[in-house]
Amino acid sequence: MGFFKKESQADRHVVASVAIQDDKIGHWWHDRGLLKLNLLLFIPLMSEYVQGYDASLINNVQQLHRWQNDFNHPTGNILGLLSASYWVGNVAGVVFISFLSDGLGRRQAMFIGSMICIIGTALATAAINVAMFIVGRFMLGIGGVLVGAVGPVLMAELAYPSQRATATALSNTQYSTGAIIAAWITFGSFRMSSSWAWRIPTIFQALPSVLQAVGIFFLPESPRWLVARSHEEKALSILAKYHGNGDRTDIVVQTEYREILSTIELEISAKQTRWSELWRTPGNRWRSFILIWCGICKQWSGNGLVSYYLSSMLTSSGITSELHQTLITATSQMFSFLCSIAFAFLPGRVGRRPLLLTSMALMWLVFSIITATTGTYVETSSTSASYASVAFIYLYSGVHNLGWTGAMMVYVVEILPYSIRAKGIALFWLLTGAAGAFNTYVNPLGIDAFGWKFYFFYVAWIAIQFAVVYVFFIETKGPTLEEVAILFDGEDAKVAGMAVKEVGGETTTTTKGRIEEKKGGEGVVEQIERTRSTV
Repeated sequence: MGFFKKESQADRHVVASVAIQDDKIGHWWHDRGLLKLNLLLFIPLMSEYVQGYDASLINNVQQLHRWQNDFNHPTGNILGLLSASYWVGNVAGVVFISFLSDGLGRRQAMFIGSMICIIGTALATAAINVAMFIVGRFMLGIGGVLVGAVGPVLMAELAYPSQRATATALSNTQYSTGAIIAAWITFGSFRMSSSWAWRIPTIFQALPSVLQAVGIFFLPESPRWLVARSHEEKALSILAKYHGNGDRTDIVVQTEYREILSTIELEISAKQTRWSELWRTPGNRWRSFILIWCGICKQWSGNGLVSYYLSSMLTSSGITSELHQTLITATSQMFSFLCSIAFAFLPGRVGRRPLLLTSMALMWLVFSIITATTGTYVETSSTSASYASVAFIYLYSGVHNLGWTGAMMVYVVEILPYSIRAKGIALFWLLTGAAGAFNTYVNPLGIDAFGWKFYFFYVAWIAIQFAVVYVFFIETKGPTLEEVAILFDGEDAKVAGMAVKEVGGETTTTTKGRIEEKKGGEGVVEQIERTRSTV
């Protein structure tokens, strides 16, 4: 794997052992600064709502006779285009992520994205033909990817160090919230005989965008972006206010501030801010490969089929009633939401890699069973097989959320150094959007052509995804957001006050300050030091 990384990488446990990430006593809600910060983080927390709402909405409206009549019962290419237009908008919006996020700031990028979502929702709600509906969904895709990409980054860059993994993971749970609201609103409106049966569910897609557009003015800017823009004093004030409860001399605040300040200065001085950085070094090629693969896995794990074409899957399983289909969709999204919330607390406890692998293995197993039970129903009309298919469709969302909702989002944000974080996230969403557009366009064609046998593609593909994740994805639990770079770049990492070298056949990490010991491959004692700077 020399193309991606060097032969020797830093020991994650050694790097993590020198990180100062928490000095709080008692529960976080007893700390006024952290309580206020975590309440404000609900604003970027809603960033994935639009994505989840859309995935559920386009599936739900297909179940409505009025929507089918208003849009002339779309099938094949037209249905694929109606679904894929959102993801095409995602791809188009990717080009603005780095420009807005790095240029105007995380807050302004989210505000612009929210406003575009509001405009897109208005167009889709007022649609009088297929073309207008597609344009509205295209606009929603542009705004949705801006908010969805920047939100988790802002969460990670604002969160208290010891709470970063959980906060970032939670940012991806709102996908299920959007899906739940879309499903239940559609369930409540499907009996209406007018076009409001589908217009009411469509208009509610703007709900989080309105809340974010207003709430963003109460949210602090990312301290890392402020430092990169030479607003060091403002960055320190934000860190002190929210992480140190107003105390600028707090050890965690000072450690964060010095590490952010020095690391970003090193990255900028090394001119590591260009797009070409994504593939210039072995460490960055490794990161880029992971981002590309995560973008593909996010869409091509069978979840696109379950999210966008659940109606077709239920029909294949013998569930054809409009009432039953909308009810199953709504309740399955509630199950998915509960799983995503529960699993969001796991990355900080058990790590990222175990969750990604376990989730992928269980997805393969569950999707294989869905394929088998659906095929059994089609061939034999077995009622038991039909019910089993529905049960495992429910279970699929749970096992998918185990690793590829929270843990995946933590991973793609933290493997990127600040200087290429926005660009790397843009690359991730480019692949996510492209894979999503392709997926949502091809799936109805595959279902039309092969029926339930089309599921075999995903059974094979999920196995390939598992193998790639097993080989190329390393664990990142432990180090700070800045120190994760050492795991990928080794001795070339631009991390303030740290040096990485090989001693006695083992990689060592050295900083200045506190001394710890660890035996190397040849019995050599390594010294690891840590600075605790104060102003």
